[in-house]
Amino acid sequence: MNPWMKWILLATPLALTQCRSSSVAPIGTVTPDGNDNGNLAHGQGNVAYEAPPHTFSARPHPPRSRSDAPPPNLAALPKMVQRMDQCYGGSGGAVATGGPHGGSPIAKSPSKPAPPKPAYKQVKYSQSTSPSSPSPVQTTPVGGTAANKGGGGIAAGRGSSSDYDAVAAAPQSPPPPPTTQTKVAGGERAEAKREAPGDANMSRLEKKKKDRGRDKAAEAAPATAAPSMGEGQVAYGGAEDESSVAYEPMPRPDAEQYSDWGQATYLSNDDTMSLSSAQRVIFAIDKFLPVPLEHIRPHELLNYFSFETAEVAATDDFSVLPEIAKDPKQEGIYNLALAIRGRPVDKQARRNGNLTFVVDRSGSMSDEGRMDYLKRGMRRMIGELKTGDLVNVVLFDHEVCVPVENFVVGRDKPETLERAIDKMKPRGSTDVHAGLTRGYELADRGYQPTYNNRVVLVTDALANTGNTDPRTMAMVAKYYDERKIRLSGVGVGTEFNDALLDKLTERGKGAYVFLGSEAEVDAVFGPRFISLLETTAMDVHFQLHLPPSLRMNVFYGEESSAVKEDVQAIHYFANTSQLFLSDVMARGGKLRPQDQIMLTIEYEDPESGQKMLEERAFSLAEIEREAYNIRKGRLLIAWADRLALMASRPQPMGTAPIAGAWIDADGWQQCEQGKADLRDMSQGMNDPEVTRVVSLWDKFCARYEQPRNPVRRTPASQPDGWPGAR
Repeated sequence: MNPWMKWILLATPLALTQCRSSSVAPIGTVTPDGNDNGNLAHGQGNVAYEAPPHTFSARPHPPRSRSDAPPPNLAALPKMVQRMDQCYGGSGGAVATGGPHGGSPIAKSPSKPAPPKPAYKQVKYSQSTSPSSPSPVQTTPVGGTAANKGGGGIAAGRGSSSDYDAVAAAPQSPPPPPTTQTKVAGGERAEAKREAPGDANMSRLEKKKKDRGRDKAAEAAPATAAPSMGEGQVAYGGAEDESSVAYEPMPRPDAEQYSDWGQATYLSNDDTMSLSSAQRVIFAIDKFLPVPLEHIRPHELLNYFSFETAEVAATDDFSVLPEIAKDPKQEGIYNLALAIRGRPVDKQARRNGNLTFVVDRSGSMSDEGRMDYLKRGMRRMIGELKTGDLVNVVLFDHEVCVPVENFVVGRDKPETLERAIDKMKPRGSTDVHAGLTRGYELADRGYQPTYNNRVVLVTDALANTGNTDPRTMAMVAKYYDERKIRLSGVGVGTEFNDALLDKLTERGKGAYVFLGSEAEVDAVFGPRFISLLETTAMDVHFQLHLPPSLRMNVFYGEESSAVKEDVQAIHYFANTSQLFLSDVMARGGKLRPQDQIMLTIEYEDPESGQKMLEERAFSLAEIEREAYNIRKGRLLIAWADRLALMASRPQPMGTAPIAGAWIDADGWQQCEQGKADLRDMSQGMNDPEVTRVVSLWDKFCARYEQPRNPVRRTPASQPDGWPGAR
C-alpha cells in the first residue's frame, strides 16, 4: 500500500473523533485541571487511551505523637452553683460550693454596638459536567472571607467572627433578625408566607444552596445565583433531590464530551456523626410511618452503617482503604470506594470536656416519651464522664433556667447532677433561641483552653416562642464555633424540626443525631458518647486526585466540587469512619492499572490548632477488586433509591401506622420487585447489617395490603454497629 494512503487511513478516525467533540481542548493546550492535553485527545469513546503511567507523589508528614490527656487541676476550676429551687420550685437562692471562685446568677453584660459585617462566600455546587454543559462549572468568590479577630473579655485570643460580634458583647441579647427570606430546608416550609416564588418546585439541595445565598445577603454580601448541578448531582443530588430528577440510571454519554479528565475534586459526606436522617428513616419504617423524601440522604446512610477499614498507624490521624471495581450495570463505569477511619480515642485518652447541656423541657417534650428518652440518656451519660469534666445544665421552655452550673466530676457530689436530671418535667412553650444563647454564654464564660468546649442541644426543635428565625440561631452557632465552642444536636420526637437542627449543626459544624428508640439512646449517650463530643480533626477537607484516564461521574455524597471554597469543611469525630462512594468513568472504557489515584486530607489539630496534612497515593492495580465495601455500598444506595421511589408516590388514602393498612396495589408490586433486587444483591454477604437492611425493606413493604403474609426474618446482632442497624 502507498505509505501516504496508509497514513491517511490511520489519521482519519482520529480527525473525525476530534471533529465530533467540541469539549476537548486542541492538542497541545492545557486543560482547566492543568493537564497537558497532548494525550487527552486519544482514548475517547471505544478507542483505547494510551499514555505513560500517571503517578502521584504523596507529601510526607511528620509523625503524630499522641498521649493520654493530662490530669486536670480541680482546684483551678470554677465553683459550682446550683439553683434547684429556682428552676424546679421551692424557696432559697443559688448555693455555691466547691473551688476557689465564687458563683452567682448570670448577669447581663452591657450592650455594645456590633461592627459592620463583611461579605463572605460559602457556596456549594457539583463540578461534574453534563452532556449539555461539557465544561466544568467555575465560580468567582464574592467579597472576602469571614474575618477572624481576637475576642474581648474572658475569651480574648480565641478568635471571633464579625458575623456576630454583638453576641460577644451581650450574649443574652438577641441580635436583630436578618431581613431576608426564611429558608425552606429539607422540603419543609419554615414560614410559607415568606417563601420565595418557585421554591416549592426546587430540590432540597437547590433550596439549601439558595438559602445560603440568602444568609449571605443577610450578612451584607451581594447575592449570586448558585451554578447548575452537574451529572452526578442530577442523578443523586447528593442525596437531596426530589423524585422528579432522581434515582434512575443515567445513559452513559460518549467520553469525548468531557474535558474534566483527571480533575481533582473536593468531597464531603457531612460530619461523621450526622446520622439523623438514617435514624429517622429506620424509626419511620419500624413505626409504619410515612418516610419523607427529604429524609433519605444516602451519604448519612453510608455514615450510619459500618464498613471495613484499615488500622490507623501510630504516626497518623487517618487511615484510607481504597477499592475499585467494574460496575456490573454500566459499561465503562467503575465504582470507587474510599473507607476513611479516624484515630481511635478512648475515655482515658480523650480531652476533658467543658460540656453545656441545653435541655428542652417545653410541653411538647411530654409527647411520645421524649422527656423519658432525654432523662434516660443523661443518666446514661453520667457513667461516661471522667474526673475533671465540667458540666452545665440549661433548661428552657418559654423561660430559661440553670439548675447546675460548673459541676465538676470528681470534685462535686454526683447526687447534685442526678437530682437535676430527675426533677426535669415538661412545661411551657419553646424558646430555642433563648436556651441556646444562654448555653453558649455559660460555655464561653467557663471556657477551658485545654478542654473540649461543647454545647449539646437536646430538643424537638419546635420553636414557637421568642426569636424563631433559624438563620439567627445559626449565626449564633457559627459565631461560637469560631470561638472554639462546638455544637452537637440531639433530636427527639416524630415531629421534631429537622430543618432547624440541621441548619444549626451545619453552621456550628457539629454532630446531629436522632433518638428514636431506647437502643439509640443507650448508644448515643453510652459507647458512642465520645464520638458525640470529641473530634479527631477540625475543618477537614478531602480532595480526590484522579489520573487523566478517569473522571468523576457520580458522587454519592453531600457535596463535591473542584473548588475548595464550595465544599464546607467538616469536623471529624472520634471513633468514626466514612465511606466515600463514587462512580468514575474510564477513558476508553477500561481501567488502566498502571495509573494512580491520591487522596489529600487537610485539617486542623483540635488541640494545638496547627494546620495538618496527610496524603495517600495508590495504584489502580493494587486496589482493583470486587471488594466487600463496594458491594455493601451498592446495596445501601439501591436501598435508598427504592425508598426514594416509594416516598415519591402519592400516599394512599386511609393509611394507618399498622401492617397491611396501605392500599396501593402498584406500590405493593414495586415493593415486591425491590425485595427480589435487594436479596439478589445481598447473596453471599454474611453481614448482620446487610440482613437488617433487607429486613427493613420487608418491614417497609409490610405497610401495604398484600395477597399473602410477608416473609419475616430476625436479623442477627452486631456489637459494633448502631442499634438501629441491628
